[in-house]
Amino acid sequence: MGPLEFELTQRAILGTTIVSIACGVLGVLVILRGLAFISDALSHCVVPGAVVAYLTHSSLELWGGAAAVLSAWGIAALIRRRILSSDPAIAVVFTGTFALGLAIISGTRSYMNDLADILFGAVLAVSPTDLLVSGIVAAAVIGTVLVLYWPLVLVTFDPVAAQAQGIPVQRVDVIFYGLLALTVVSGMVAVGSVLVTGLLIVPATSARLVTRRVKTQMIVSACLGCAASWTGLYLSYYFPIASGGAIVLAAGSLFVLIVGFLWIRRLTVQGSSPPRRPNASFAPAAETS
Repeated sequence: MGPLEFELTQRAILGTTIVSIACGVLGVLVILRGLAFISDALSHCVVPGAVVAYLTHSSLELWGGAAAVLSAWGIAALIRRRILSSDPAIAVVFTGTFALGLAIISGTRSYMNDLADILFGAVLAVSPTDLLVSGIVAAAVIGTVLVLYWPLVLVTFDPVAAQAQGIPVQRVDVIFYGLLALTVVSGMVAVGSVLVTGLLIVPATSARLVTRRVKTQMIVSACLGCAASWTGLYLSYYFPIASGGAIVLAAGSLFVLIVGFLWIRRLTVQGSSPPRRPNASFAPAAETS
């Protein structure tokens, strides 16, 4: 049976599966919005809340989630009110909150071991409470996406048209950023705040190469995330590799395989198809000076 013989590995597989599904579904919308950088920023915005949680011996999910949600809503407010564009808004909030976390950490010498778990994950130390929280977050993400699928997709592609149709764009954005923050916090337990971006972005990017439909992309992305999680955990069991890094490396390897397969298929199709005769109907239109 291998890793499945141990209860901690069973919990790790279950936890990463839950997180992978949530990240896979929401990651597609993140990619379509062109906000890949925001997931990395939010993963660092969690640090102040996580430090406070450890210092007060309270819930990491509560304080980390609060810090991430407030940061996400702050970024959304700066972008929506056109105070800053997306990249500067993300950079300002990201650097400010991360610096606040480092300032708090600097006064606590005994915190470095806990900080390593936050940054790089401790998937084999997942507790039943962590599984419950991750399950609630995943259910909230999937349920919200199912209920608000068309508003989320329409706002993602054309917010002006969505507002013209009476969709409350600002509320939809608030919901989206809130779900994104909660997903980052739940993924932080599995692969750490540094690598959660890979689990959120890489499977969704791979899915976009495979299919064009948004719904299908979400399904494929979730499946690829689960496959990467299982592969990474097995690799970390048989080889001296950190679980979080192994999971993201597996996701990256799947991306490379997909790109290679599509490239080979394109060469095969181009090589097997006979050359077409010039046709006037397909000739480029003449340029007008």
